[in-house]
Amino acid sequence: MIISSQGFGHFTDGKNNQDFGIETPRMLLILDGCSGAKYSEVGTRLFAQLFSRKDKWDSLENFEENVKSVFDDIIEMTGKYYKTREDLERDFIMEDLLFTIISCFETEDKYVVKLFGDGYIITKNNRGSISYMKFSYGKCPPYFAYKYCNDLQAMDFKGYQFKTFSFDKKVFPNVVIATDGIFPIAKGIVTGAGLDKAIINGNEALIRMAIKNNIQNFDDDITIGTFGTIGKFGGKK
Repeated sequence: MIISSQGFGHFTDGKNNQDFGIETPRMLLILDGCSGAKYSEVGTRLFAQLFSRKDKWDSLENFEENVKSVFDDIIEMTGKYYKTREDLERDFIMEDLLFTIISCFETEDKYVVKLFGDGYIITKNNRGSISYMKFSYGKCPPYFAYKYCNDLQAMDFKGYQFKTFSFDKKVFPNVVIATDGIFPIAKGIVTGAGLDKAIINGNEALIRMAIKNNIQNFDDDITIGTFGTIGKFGGKK
């Protein structure tokens, strides 16, 4: 299940929801567009659409290769519309393709999360304890698109790679991924009866209600991806 909501700050600034997510029974993929880029919501949707057409696109083994392949394809296709490489980097890559990439794969015995940039991993262990793991780089997180740029800001992250985290299901029966827009919940600014459990269990109705009732606390867009969702009437889908 993918839940995504426009941040109140983006609403008041006239910005679209720059997050986007897609899913299959064995993979969750969420993308968090850079707020400082003009068209990052275009980039997240374009990337997701093309990525979902790759062979074995929801395969853990092929994931990083497929990410690079889609970026290669997009940049090759658009390059002909710009006079110079500098124009391509400045006016397209830096304005459209800056977004965090967070994926979660479910296998028979584990969850595997791959993260490029900032975001959250939420876990529940076999004792029922729920934890929020935050990954943050301040105002300048790494973006995969920087690998294609010679911008000074991009140069700092040229050699950056995906971070990979593996969670044994016997120890962590539930793993959820989220963009950094979940910060108000993670920090306890937004609370509610059973909200943490609702996120872990994928209770869509309760999550959406909590966001809607506290929307002014969510300055940034928020997107949550979870397996094993709970339907409207409390039963597993």
